Amino acid sequence: MDNAVKYLRAGVPGSIEVGATDSGGAITYEVRDNGRGIDVRDRERIFDLFRRSGIQDRPGDGIGLAHARALVRRLGGSINVESEPERGTAFKVTLPKRWILPVSEVAA
Repeated sequence: MDNAVKYLRAGVPGSIEVGATDSGGAITYEVRDNGRGIDVRDRERIFDLFRRSGIQDRPGDGIGLAHARALVRRLGGSINVESEPERGTAFKVTLPKRWILPVSEVAA
C-alpha cells in the first residue's frame, strides 16, 4: 500500500484497489494501482535487498519488498508482481489458510 501511494503518476488521479480471493486452502490478497508501473527488467530485482526500480526520486532504502517476500515465504506463501510502465502495478500475495510450523522449528 505504501508503494502504491508513493509511486503514483503525476497529473493522474490515483486509484488503489485491494481485494482477496479464497481458493480453498489459500487466500490471495491483491493490491492494484494505476501508478508509474515497473519495467519488466526490474520485476525480480525489486525483491532484492537495497534494490529499487526506475528513477530514484522518492525516499526509500529498497528493503520493504525484500522483507515482504521473506515473510511471505516464511509463512509458506508466495508474492508476485504484474506491471506495465505508466499503467500501474498489481502485487499478489498468496498465503495458506493454515500455517504449519516446519519440523526443524518444532524441535528447537
